[in-house]
Amino acid sequence: MRIWDCHCHARGDETGEQVLRQMDAAKVDRLTLFSRYPEAGTRDDVRAAIDHIAAVQATDPERIYGLVWANPRADGMVEEMERGLTDLRLRGVKMIPDHWSPTDEFLFPLYEKARALRKPIQFHAGILYGFGDSSRFCRPALYEVLVNFPGLRFALAHIGWPWVDECIAVFGRCRAAAGYQSAKNQMWIDTCRGTPDAWREEALRKAIPFCGMERLMFGVDTHPANLAANAPVHVAKDVAILRDVIGCTEAQLETFFWGACESFFAA
Repeated sequence: MRIWDCHCHARGDETGEQVLRQMDAAKVDRLTLFSRYPEAGTRDDVRAAIDHIAAVQATDPERIYGLVWANPRADGMVEEMERGLTDLRLRGVKMIPDHWSPTDEFLFPLYEKARALRKPIQFHAGILYGFGDSSRFCRPALYEVLVNFPGLRFALAHIGWPWVDECIAVFGRCRAAAGYQSAKNQMWIDTCRGTPDAWREEALRKAIPFCGMERLMFGVDTHPANLAANAPVHVAKDVAILRDVIGCTEAQLETFFWGACESFFAA
């Protein structure tokens, strides 16, 4: 069974060779790797973060999918994002609301640019264990605004935990906006943990029949240096729930661990 981890954070000092060694040790075939967060907000900082992740991806672009972490308050973010996605061939965008809301209009040019370039955005959703108080900014319902940008593919991470039902409801809203045409639904769900073990089975039992396995992506949510230690544990836990408890087929497992990511990044 092929494994594509859709959610990994670069620290900014990794080499591509180091990342590939960790992937091999973790038995991860493909990795979606976010650039480090350009917290300083200067254009030089944004550019350095993008250049680093592009260099890592260039080591093996078939296995490493680099994403631009967009800080919407950073100088020149839209222009640098476009440079990363076009000139450097990065695969998409990562965003975490940091005392801004997904509904803030100053983000709309960024959404428009990603849509124009046909590149997806992976958002954090749910309680965040960083960036201060997060509940005001990371509720899944706030992402309903993206129905105003049809064709912009996006994913919400952690199944929105603890607002799992709310996250699934936003998926339903996007499906309705697409006229209930599955192929035109702009939303995927990144199932990387956030849901603790006690909630994991319930969250997956809800998400699978409502969203379909083809829209649920597997993720670990760690750094490359910790991938070998964490990925096999997360894979084993999810296989135990999906195959042994819920009763998913091998084809469904292949979709969860690979196919959903593949469709997310397909232009």
